[in-house]
Amino acid sequence: MTRPTDTSVGDRLDTLEKTFTRPQLFRFSAVRWNPHRVHYDRRYATEEEGQPDVLVHGPLHEAAIQQLLMDWVGSDGRLLELSCRIVGRAVPEEPYLVEAEVTAVDERDGTVEFDVWTHQAGERCADGSAVVRLER
Repeated sequence: MTRPTDTSVGDRLDTLEKTFTRPQLFRFSAVRWNPHRVHYDRRYATEEEGQPDVLVHGPLHEAAIQQLLMDWVGSDGRLLELSCRIVGRAVPEEPYLVEAEVTAVDERDGTVEFDVWTHQAGERCADGSAVVRLER
């Protein structure tokens, strides 16, 4: 179990590596009732939108960041805040990395603040910040 006293400003979480697939993006579009073809129709994404491939949905960037943080805090911790801004694109079938660095620790209330980001092929995809509460 991770505790606030075991955590210091500047600590980085182990990088989470994911690879989204085209079928995942298609299913995610269907579940969210998102008809924008840039997320599931490769021909449309490349020929009409000028993208390199279909694109990963914004909420999937956020879900990947949540996964990294929740894996770290464990079942006794809570994600209190997450703010995320999409700053670049990600495509399927390529390694996608999720990272976080501790920016503040409050041992009194058990909270840890993070800068969080995702990237693919050296390009930032999402930037943000998060706050978690750990078991004290």
